Amino acid sequence: MEYLDKLGVLALGSRLRRLSDNIMADGATMYRQANVDFDPKWFPVFSLLSKQSPLGIMEIADHLNISHPYVIKLVKDLEKKGYLTNAANSSDGRKRAIQLSDAGFKILNELEPLWDDISRTMESLLRDLNNSIYSSIIQLEEAFSSRSFADRLSDTRKERQQASVTILPFSAEYESYFKTLNEEWLKKYFEIEPLDVEVLSNPVEYLIKPGGTILFAEYNGEIVGTCALKKHESNQYELTKMAVTEKVQGLQIGKKLGQAILTSAKEKNAAKVFLESNRILSPAINLYKRLGFVEAIHPSQSDYIRSDIYMVLKADL
Repeated sequence: MEYLDKLGVLALGSRLRRLSDNIMADGATMYRQANVDFDPKWFPVFSLLSKQSPLGIMEIADHLNISHPYVIKLVKDLEKKGYLTNAANSSDGRKRAIQLSDAGFKILNELEPLWDDISRTMESLLRDLNNSIYSSIIQLEEAFSSRSFADRLSDTRKERQQASVTILPFSAEYESYFKTLNEEWLKKYFEIEPLDVEVLSNPVEYLIKPGGTILFAEYNGEIVGTCALKKHESNQYELTKMAVTEKVQGLQIGKKLGQAILTSAKEKNAAKVFLESNRILSPAINLYKRLGFVEAIHPSQSDYIRSDIYMVLKADL
């Protein structure tokens, strides 16, 4: 048994401090992952000033119920980052007028969605803990031990970002992206084969007209991914030419494209859906497995030199 367990509620403050340290560390991880230059300990002062300003040191301390020296330290840190302006109060030169700078308001736009993610993640977690505060704290510690707050927060953030991903049908205005997105990953891992050139240069002739489908993923107003469904004989369809640009990988856009293309296969009453890939593309292979594909023996021979794995959709459409 851990020594703090023996102390019971006497160690509540220590447990809260330890829990707080873990949350603050995971919050810092989230900011780094989001490429936002912000320290979690600045949050109370920064948030207060985003809603009420200008304020003086004593006013900030009173609002937040924290010590004046600590407020001074936080304000100085934020000033060094350029997020605050700290000038003499126009009505009383003995006081300071502290408020967000232009840079502060700019980063506020990046921070607010992340704060919403934190709030929703914590609220969701607390809803599951229908016990006393002390028991809830222990359960929180156990929950964070099994899966960190940063991981939970990452999922929430991905859900928010994925919600802003739109799957679009084929359109002539997006046709060039089908080629550029696929060439991006082909050039990174393999060589572009003659068949690639034909298909990517003439997707309408090779895929759309024979009865296939091409979909695109749009994120933040930009086409960032694509996937196709190629029709074969006996109403069989091939999931092919899935590509997501590297700068947005990790947002499960490939999964959303794959689900959408399988919905298209279902609408076409596909008798079978298969794909070909290469084992070095382990993230892609794992995605295909999550979509329901299993490895099988190729019934003939692949048209692509790079192909070394053949997979068939096991789940019923």
